[in-house]
Amino acid sequence: MFSVPLVFAVPLYMFGFLTEVSGNYVLYTIYITCSVLLTLRNGRSLAEIGLTRKGLFPSLGNSVALVVAAFVTRFIVADVKLAPEASSMPTVAYNLFFWSLSGFGQEILFRGLILFTFNRWKGWKAALLVSTILFGIVHLQRYQSISSILLVSIVGLCWGWIALKTKNIVGTSIAHSLYNFLFAFLLAS
Repeated sequence: MFSVPLVFAVPLYMFGFLTEVSGNYVLYTIYITCSVLLTLRNGRSLAEIGLTRKGLFPSLGNSVALVVAAFVTRFIVADVKLAPEASSMPTVAYNLFFWSLSGFGQEILFRGLILFTFNRWKGWKAALLVSTILFGIVHLQRYQSISSILLVSIVGLCWGWIALKTKNIVGTSIAHSLYNFLFAFLLAS
């Protein structure tokens, strides 16, 4: 599941049919579609991968609290200011859509499919460990420093814990999208 989108996207990217941005759209769309189809094909309900209204408010509340804590920490530790691109409404709208797709795509893959599947198969400890490690690995290209990868992995671990406790990834998806939008686009240090 993890490599399926790459099999399609890498050749298209290499031959110039995809740019990095459109390649990301393809990857996240395939992650979402394949995760949903694989779940349904295996005779499971979407609620089993956390796509449900049940547990939404605890999931959303705890996940957004994590984003706020990260924002406050970043504000205290670093000199944070608004990115210059944030003055253009079309750029803001584009980035909001892109980072929302990114957040939902990653949550459905790492927390929905991987975390909940490993939880049924090997238990919550193995599930949390595997999904957190894979989540950190995926971010190696974007974040080059060990401290950044560690921070992203810790946030992923917290979202995994929240998803396990609430059995809901809708709240973590919304918070993940907000986190991506804030830290990857809106704020510059």
